[in-house]
Amino acid sequence: MMKEPFLLEFDPEPRAVLEPDHEKKINNFRFQPKLLFAFLTPDVIGDFLARHPHKKIGFFDCFEGETPIYEVDLDEEKITFCQAKIGAAAAVMLLDWLISYGVKQILAIGSAGCLIDLPENYFLVPTKAIRDEGTSFHYMKPGTYIDLKSEFLIKTKKLLNEEGLKVEEVTTWTTDGFFRETVKKVKQAKELGASCVEMECAAMAACAQFREADFAQILFTADSLKDIEKHDERGWGSDAREKAINLAANIIANI
Repeated sequence: MMKEPFLLEFDPEPRAVLEPDHEKKINNFRFQPKLLFAFLTPDVIGDFLARHPHKKIGFFDCFEGETPIYEVDLDEEKITFCQAKIGAAAAVMLLDWLISYGVKQILAIGSAGCLIDLPENYFLVPTKAIRDEGTSFHYMKPGTYIDLKSEFLIKTKKLLNEEGLKVEEVTTWTTDGFFRETVKKVKQAKELGASCVEMECAAMAACAQFREADFAQILFTADSLKDIEKHDERGWGSDAREKAINLAANIIANI
């Protein structure tokens, strides 16, 4: 009889019944080690691709259709690039698959809601994430937080500073429950030190650590829950999106 809930019964066995690269006999993709994983809209991604030499080098196939995987040439530095999927489980399914085909260094870029008084379109670097999702518990032992501090993160922040940006290190709250950010839960997250909230960071970091890949994420501020009982959409961080993708591309190319 299990002493803990099933979710908390972590199995460290690296092999699974269905491995991420189970289709390699059909699609033996080889991706560049550096990945820019973009939680951004199709128009922002399309504009970015239009500005840089690129080619489609693979695809992730599921019932919702194919997600194209690109090789992008950034001043002769080739990287892997794709649109990320929303939510911890979907994002990690794609990320784990990408790692299985050669990705080693991951820089994710996306937005976050504010839990404290922060301006919109402001850049943050998570150094710790609250694990309020289920996916990370399949990649590491149970715990409240995951620590993102690493040499890769230090290099990421250094390059951000060289771009002239004031970047704040934060704890982020990763939650599966987009429509369950209740007053009580928001207060609890803030008491645990969270400055912002999003849906994927903790799970992606756990997957990367389990697969021994480097990971960091850059977040830009969007909507706000700083008043707890009132949600402020603001502009959903729209003014930062183009700057964010260009910034992240320059960092992953030079890291």
